[in-house]
Amino acid sequence: MLNKSDPVPLYIQLQRIIKEEILQGKYEEGQMIPSETQLSSKYGITRTTVRKAISMLANEGYLHQVHGKGTFVCFKQMKYNLWNFGGFTDYLKSKNEVPVSKLISMNKVLADDNEYIEIKRARGVKKDNDKPLFLTIDTSLIPMKLFPDIDSYDFQVESLYNIMRTKYDIYPKRAVLKMSAVESDKTAKEFFNLDRSIPLLMAQGSVYDLNNIEIEKVKVVYGPKMDFNIVANMETYRP
Repeated sequence: MLNKSDPVPLYIQLQRIIKEEILQGKYEEGQMIPSETQLSSKYGITRTTVRKAISMLANEGYLHQVHGKGTFVCFKQMKYNLWNFGGFTDYLKSKNEVPVSKLISMNKVLADDNEYIEIKRARGVKKDNDKPLFLTIDTSLIPMKLFPDIDSYDFQVESLYNIMRTKYDIYPKRAVLKMSAVESDKTAKEFFNLDRSIPLLMAQGSVYDLNNIEIEKVKVVYGPKMDFNIVANMETYRP
């Protein structure tokens, strides 16, 4: 419920409640949410306050308003196999989605007495209105001794793993990753459109090629619009 003594504006409190209900699956894609009048009555607030909350969610890509009909959920969870850590571009194309990358930074750094190119990107999909929906923030450390001049490529357009395969004849094969929770920082809040800090899932580790040589140190922070499916085979013991 809303806390009217809380300094957080009521429309933001309501926006958070509705967003959480969508993320938890109470309202599915294409389903109509309660009307402004119903929400106003339920929470004891004005329709103007309700309208501001709905407008925020529409701008974030969670809701779509149809004149004369109502407000509908347009948010769709992205399904991603946690253990199939592959190229982001290849994965989305296999799902008939249009991948989008925004280069945040690219710098030369020194780590373990070796030179690397650090590439930091926000990754996502292009929606119907051509507005990107960012899903992950990826940071890659690429060893320059294996990939000279790799910083000459445009990674807002190019796929990193495709460049490795086609330009350097190096093929990513497996990733060894550790999963942990992190607090959303300023960059995550900007690209994931968060109005406050929340815990996010992070994968961090190394990617190896066919010869078991480390070709990338990687860190991926997953936004709240990612969904993970884990399938575990249980060994059965019979008496």
